[in-house]
Amino acid sequence: MVEIDMMLHAQEPDRLRLAQLPTPVVELKQLSRHAGVPRILMKRDDLSGLELSGNKIRKLEYVVEDALAQGADTLVTHGGFQSNHCRATAAVGARLGLKVRLILRSEDPMPEADGNLFLDRLFGAECSFHPPKEYQSQLDNLVETTLDAERTAGRTPYFFPVGASVPLGCWGYIRCFAELAEQLGRDSPVDLYVATSSGGTQVGLMLGRALLDCHNWSVRGVPVSDSVDYFRTSLRELERQTVAEFKLNVPIDQMPIELVDGFIGEGYAIPYPDAVESIHLLGRSEGIVLDPSYTSKSMTGMLSELAQRGSSRLPVFLHTGGSFGLFARRDLLS
Repeated sequence: MVEIDMMLHAQEPDRLRLAQLPTPVVELKQLSRHAGVPRILMKRDDLSGLELSGNKIRKLEYVVEDALAQGADTLVTHGGFQSNHCRATAAVGARLGLKVRLILRSEDPMPEADGNLFLDRLFGAECSFHPPKEYQSQLDNLVETTLDAERTAGRTPYFFPVGASVPLGCWGYIRCFAELAEQLGRDSPVDLYVATSSGGTQVGLMLGRALLDCHNWSVRGVPVSDSVDYFRTSLRELERQTVAEFKLNVPIDQMPIELVDGFIGEGYAIPYPDAVESIHLLGRSEGIVLDPSYTSKSMTGMLSELAQRGSSRLPVFLHTGGSFGLFARRDLLS
């Protein structure tokens, strides 16, 4: 990756080295036969290391480096009570000796410690639970109250939002795109499919595509938590912020935002039959675990597109991790 490293070096911020990179690219031969296409590849970011932290660890390498540079000893973030991001943050905190405070959305004031929440507690994170209405309407106040409590206790907290989807975090997937382009070839005709929620992963991939001038690639986000209209606005805004903050020379208005609509179901983290079938399909055909919130829905979106239009290009599925979330939903396998 020497040439690519040189292209990114002038603008790339400092990062920690926590992930086990590069993650492998594997061919899904059984799934390809099932889908009726010559080849499907998978980028195994679920194998990124630090207890299977998935796509989150790439973003946290940059964000937590900034926290340490500012003298922080406490990480504060938020998400659902089965949040992959929060679990990855808890793992990073344990690895680096940092306190972690998690502000979690949950209908149950004391949810069962299963799946990601079990690991949050195993890694020593301090968790608070808030009903969805309070979480949505009072999140800023909840964050400030948490930060104030840590400062009063003489600590130095550092806050970042769900998914670490801030301009700094987007660099995790600018670099991931560079890694993948090195593995597959920058001129390959690739359709790259990825789950889209907080947005930093897709924005990073889009910016990586532009920075490396990979015109034959498309980055196809499958929304798993909100409408296509919402994402067209939020992704573009995060893209603009990242370009401005790091003075990236990319033509934002000429960069397509490609979204595969229709696979959210009833909402975030709510499985539906086709997505559950994708979990079973990947498990039985490839021995690979998908999660109920992200990868099962993005896999369903990719397979649906392939069924409708076939593929004269190379479909590549980015596995963003989250497999621990399946253990809290054993009912899906019954």
